[in-house]
Amino acid sequence: MSLLIGVFSYGVTVRDFQLEICKENTRVCVTSPADCDPRPPSSTQNTLNMSCYYQESPDRQISMTCEWSLDSNSDTETTASLIFSRDHEIISCQGIFNSASFVNVTARIKNHMTEIWSEPHSIFLFEAVKPPTPVLTVLSSTEDSLVVSWASTSDGTCQLRYRLDSEDMWTQVPDLSANLTLNYTIKGLLPFTVYRAAVACREQIFWSNWSSEIRGRTLDRVPSRPPEVFYRLEKKGGSLELHLIMLKSLETEGRILGYQMSYKEGGRIQNTTDVTRLVVEEGNCSITVRAFNTAGYGPAAHLIIMWALFSAALPSVRNMWISSSYPGKKELLVQWKIPINPGHTLPVSYFLIQWHPETSPSTNVDPNKEYLISVFPVYNQQYGSSQSLPASLQYGALMEVVNLRVSVTKTSVTIMWEWQRKSEPVRVSRYEAVLRKDSDKQSLPLWPNDQQHTFYNLMPNAQYSVTLLADNDSKSIVQVTTDFGEFH
Repeated sequence: MSLLIGVFSYGVTVRDFQLEICKENTRVCVTSPADCDPRPPSSTQNTLNMSCYYQESPDRQISMTCEWSLDSNSDTETTASLIFSRDHEIISCQGIFNSASFVNVTARIKNHMTEIWSEPHSIFLFEAVKPPTPVLTVLSSTEDSLVVSWASTSDGTCQLRYRLDSEDMWTQVPDLSANLTLNYTIKGLLPFTVYRAAVACREQIFWSNWSSEIRGRTLDRVPSRPPEVFYRLEKKGGSLELHLIMLKSLETEGRILGYQMSYKEGGRIQNTTDVTRLVVEEGNCSITVRAFNTAGYGPAAHLIIMWALFSAALPSVRNMWISSSYPGKKELLVQWKIPINPGHTLPVSYFLIQWHPETSPSTNVDPNKEYLISVFPVYNQQYGSSQSLPASLQYGALMEVVNLRVSVTKTSVTIMWEWQRKSEPVRVSRYEAVLRKDSDKQSLPLWPNDQQHTFYNLMPNAQYSVTLLADNDSKSIVQVTTDFGEFH
């Protein structure tokens, strides 16, 4: 035989109009005449840890709610009711629910197996008032604060809490004295950010329910620092194009909606917004760029471009690849090599990395979205051509090697391959080609900027194998034989 034992929670709410007086005992009010009968001898009487509160709603609905927990070894349907009594005669049951009243409450719990009556629970309703749920509104906002307001019938205290709309953790404000109407300024917030807030109030013991959460957005803050501006000059046909990249400085406060640019060449001044490519003439020019948002324009960045410093061959990075460790780490590892260009003497100052979704704009990295990631080398304020790869947080670089081919001579093997968008959702951290002859082997990492490689100094008339590996897994194998000798 087995018993199902558990702890069950009960809650019963009785409104004043539901009560009727017992004919045989005018000191008792019940919701059902069956509760007027004396406690049967077969029932048990327990001291329940019962909590009761009195509440008057804004539409003047008056009620009493009692809650308790009870161990039970039965999962059958259980009913519960409340019995209200006084030490003296009750004239009207509707009159016992008022804040100056004393009342005794008994809970009656029944199922087909047992019946339990609680010990009478004495309540002074003034001390058991649960205030109605307050209504919270947003009055105004600044770049770092929200002003909220609520009305409360309580003259005790209120608790206000707030959180970022995108997070679950609340910040609690110290208890506030309750008034009929209370305004409070939540300070120290982030600019142009959505927050949620809620409030609850109490009079004596019981707190009201938390109000509905309201949402409010702080205002924009003017960008605090000039943007970082980088340029590249390109000759196309008979014209010269000036390309610009504008970036938000790491120390900048305030979001950026766009950039206003003033371009001065000779005596001519041109003002544009969000233009990153201009056709210019040979010669020196100056550019002023300011970031802006709904709060206004930030300080200006000034760029002077000297034609004498123009170089037509700023090399791009090489051997770029993107790896993922998701879900262990919610990040992408972007790797590359410094560009090598013997004819160029400018050192690399640093690199710019840009990423953006290939479909819709986004501010957070979504594991289910695909992004285009680009790397630019920077020489002072000039940037070189980019290398770009599509990638996702789940799979890293979304490119794969296909169509491996070979050609041979007497002492060399040339391998050729192609890069294409991945056909399957597979994560690969490294592609490699391996040339083998017996126990000898040569390995070659494959990068998206290359599509061909030649292995030299091989034996004539010898058999070799070329294996394409993806993280040490063989994708294809090609058997080849070097030429025997020169043909006559």
